[in-house]
Amino acid sequence: MHDTPIREVMTKTVITIEPGLKVDVALETMRANGIRRLPVVGRTGRLAGILTIDEATRAMPEGVTFAGAGDTLTGGIPDIRDVMTRNVKTLGPDALVAQAAQLMVEHKIGAVPVVEDHVVVGIVTESDLFRHIARYFGEITPSTGDMS
Repeated sequence: MHDTPIREVMTKTVITIEPGLKVDVALETMRANGIRRLPVVGRTGRLAGILTIDEATRAMPEGVTFAGAGDTLTGGIPDIRDVMTRNVKTLGPDALVAQAAQLMVEHKIGAVPVVEDHVVVGIVTESDLFRHIARYFGEITPSTGDMS
């Protein structure tokens, strides 16, 4: 289980966003797709950073709770490039699941972009790792919430 390559468990269809877009666009993209983080890629496809839903939410001007507000507010909505995390921890597709888990625990992060030649080819998230563990242990019976 721990020696499985990341390419076998990662999410291969990665939704990304450009650094010059506004944070509200990122929030709307995350909410519409049910995700909590977006790799930020430049026009060449190279990874430039990552933006989490928490970072994006904190960056929104006070009182703006919806996407699409634009720059009409005092102070405006910042560009993604001004809010994103730049020093992103990454792994290659041949890295092992154990390496991904260790990296996530060490740096207290919930996902690691998978890159090949600086281009995002996938992302491994906490959910991907839990799914892998669940498959390893076989079918798991859903909990009823009853602790007795």
